[in-house]
Amino acid sequence: MFWIALSLIGAFLQAFGSAVSKKVLKVHEAKNVIGFVSYFFAGIIFFSVHFFSTGTFWMGGLGVKFWIVTAAFSVINVLGAWFLYRALEFAELNYVMPYMTLTSLSLVLPPMFLLGEVPSLGSFFGMAVIVAGAILMNHSKRNLTADASEKRASNRKGLKFFLVTAICFTILPTLAKVAIQESSVVFASFLSHAGTSFGFLSLLFIQREERELRELFLKNSRRYLLFVLLIGLIAVGENGSINAALSMTPVAQVFAIKRLMPLFAFLIGFFYFRERGELPKKIMATALMVAGAIMTIIL
Repeated sequence: MFWIALSLIGAFLQAFGSAVSKKVLKVHEAKNVIGFVSYFFAGIIFFSVHFFSTGTFWMGGLGVKFWIVTAAFSVINVLGAWFLYRALEFAELNYVMPYMTLTSLSLVLPPMFLLGEVPSLGSFFGMAVIVAGAILMNHSKRNLTADASEKRASNRKGLKFFLVTAICFTILPTLAKVAIQESSVVFASFLSHAGTSFGFLSLLFIQREERELRELFLKNSRRYLLFVLLIGLIAVGENGSINAALSMTPVAQVFAIKRLMPLFAFLIGFFYFRERGELPKKIMATALMVAGAIMTIIL
């Protein structure tokens, strides 16, 4: 059951990586610079592991299917990561991260409508629990203080961006699984991270953030650079663990475990960012959404 440990590691590191990204974005809003440098650094690490484990720079026998899937993964990952950064600029970590559980619905709804595969009663119940948790998370008293009203508006603005991330991250696991089957865990991880980094590089030039990129490597930005590299290092641990787990067991089982991520995000938000507003509601909503996600997948 090594894949369970790998999935748990991936869940924790996803929450931790989002927390570090949120910290960096509080000071520097250059999302494309953060995305380019962190994913490029992660790609270098995966490439190094591939080279030292195989003794070759490349991998032969890659078919058209691999390249199509890898290209699609890179494009969708850039989109998902960019909207995640945007969401983290506005929303509290322990408010927005539970909505990642909505991706579990994609494992049930498309086959039901497109293939006529009717989900089990347990899956329907899990879907209802997720929706109940989402409603509870957004429920608030009518009479709010000015600060509470502003925070709610900021959270909901961040949620709009995060829903795009959730949609993108619904598709990525299947694409990753196919790429791994067509090559290897490490090589697929290398190319997907390299492709994502160059996607962010394109956005960087389109949005004219070349100056921000140069400033990242100045002496007085050393601390900022270290945090960006840390984001890349966390991505290596998160995606490396999840991709390894995907090579061992079906996507649904891996992501039933990874949907524990909001619990880690809640703890990080509570202890580090001191996100303690409406705490009982957040605890109950997070527990409902996580439980619903697990039930939807495994029942």
